[in-house]
Amino acid sequence: MKTKYLAMAAAALVLVACDKNNADLGIDNTKDTPITILSAGVADLSTRAIIEGQLIGAVDENATMSVFVTGGSDAKYNANNVTWIHDGTDWRAESPTLFEGTNSNQEICALSPYREDATLEDGVTITADGVTDYLVAASTPVTSNRVSLTMTHALTKLVFNTTLGTELEGETITEVKVANMYASGTLNVSDNSWSNLSEAGASLVMRNNEILVIPMASCESFPVVITMESGRVFSANISLANVDNKLEGGTQYTIKLQIGHDTVTIGDISA
Repeated sequence: MKTKYLAMAAAALVLVACDKNNADLGIDNTKDTPITILSAGVADLSTRAIIEGQLIGAVDENATMSVFVTGGSDAKYNANNVTWIHDGTDWRAESPTLFEGTNSNQEICALSPYREDATLEDGVTITADGVTDYLVAASTPVTSNRVSLTMTHALTKLVFNTTLGTELEGETITEVKVANMYASGTLNVSDNSWSNLSEAGASLVMRNNEILVIPMASCESFPVVITMESGRVFSANISLANVDNKLEGGTQYTIKLQIGHDTVTIGDISA
């Protein structure tokens, strides 16, 4: 009988142990589960499709990201430029990256849109085209397999508010060109910084009186040339003295211009 009671007691202990929550036993339930990107929130400075602060892609176009995960102890815990695509509802990875657990040393960063040539070591070469709005989520610790990224704009946006003098009534502007901009540079994804900048000598054509340019840490002024439909050309030099002589990334600069009497009158510049 004594043996029988001992067996029953042992069985009861096993049942109690099985009923205990895994967390109470120190088991990490999230370890080796795929990392899921819940959202990619961005600031309100873009020509890209953003709904309620979330990057989801333009009409008939999926939003894409180059995603990097570092600090994992094994290849399955790291990602080297993995493609993530927003399917209209959720973010989906081309290949899964696993979360290493609550003691993870993993960090995640991302670039949008996806660039096949992007690396963390060498960054990605950006050629200024005035259109492509690059977004970056700088490296941040992965503390859960469910991740929300904060995307910021890598480029600078220039917006011209132009008015025409009375002598130009009925005329239209056909081209606005800004000069002395960077033609190219290296965007470093992990910290949203720039390096290997070209000489500031490029001329870029604005579209709908706005343009995206590579940031300039030091820029006292830049020229603008405005061409009318009639062929008349107006030019001016835009001083940046009241915005600290620089063009910062993730910032929109609105510049007021009045065109007429063979001159361009420069109004307020706000950032």
